[in-house]
Amino acid sequence: MSEKDIGRQLCELNNLIHREIRKNPLCENNEKDPKCEGISFAGSCIIAYLHDHGEEDIFQRDLECEFQVRRSTMSKVLTVLEQKDYIKRVDVSYDKRLKKIVLTKKALKTADKLKADRQSLEQKMVIGISQEELSIFKETLEKIKNNLRQEETK
Repeated sequence: MSEKDIGRQLCELNNLIHREIRKNPLCENNEKDPKCEGISFAGSCIIAYLHDHGEEDIFQRDLECEFQVRRSTMSKVLTVLEQKDYIKRVDVSYDKRLKKIVLTKKALKTADKLKADRQSLEQKMVIGISQEELSIFKETLEKIKNNLRQEETK
């Protein structure tokens, strides 16, 4: 393996992951399948997150924190998901300023397929990697993310 900086390697990994995801007929960039639903990678992550958190009240700011994106970015993704009838924004009784994000019936049908596809991708990514190596890798990624978060707050 040649000597490459961490940022470049993470960028390459990101590109490879996105390439795998685009093979999915639900993906927005899959022109091969006429039944393409047009869900972006970010959209599929949000649907999966909301599905995994079931009855919890999840708001836009929760998703911004979870996925480490800016308000404008999350707003755009949520708007597209809402236009495609995957989510709806619902008032909450305890604060008129807040709208929780809820999955629609269409999203609930799609969520299981997205989850299965994500699990399949996870399995593909870890072939030949021991639990110890995975643990060290995850710890290292957390340290890198924390380092970058500290830089943002300065």
